[in-house]
Amino acid sequence: MLAQGLISWWYVDGYKLFVNKLWTKLGDTIDLFSIGSLIKTLFAPYRQIAANETGTSIDDKLLAFVDRLVSRLVGSVARIGIILAGIVVILIQFLGSILSLVIWPLIPFSPILFIVLAVMGVTL
Repeated sequence: MLAQGLISWWYVDGYKLFVNKLWTKLGDTIDLFSIGSLIKTLFAPYRQIAANETGTSIDDKLLAFVDRLVSRLVGSVARIGIILAGIVVILIQFLGSILSLVIWPLIPFSPILFIVLAVMGVTL
């Protein structure tokens, strides 16, 4: 009876719980990188407090324009880097989750496999 309950939990309830946890972790990682928000604000200035045109001369206006332009370029480069890193991390986590889902049902059979390998003389 105990073995039946354990097997039932492992392949039904435990598996559902495991899938939900993997899904939640993947969602948390997607939320952490906020790729959608980064794309929406791709060319927004990077931490630019103010680049006001303090004077009315053409030099002051040109300096403010260049300051804003550089800030936007730095912001876009930083955001592109974060987006690429996020895509890589999310892809690795997704593939790891798929591998975990395939391995989960096989874990109860691992002691039998290890005993067979030991009898065969397989060493690490």
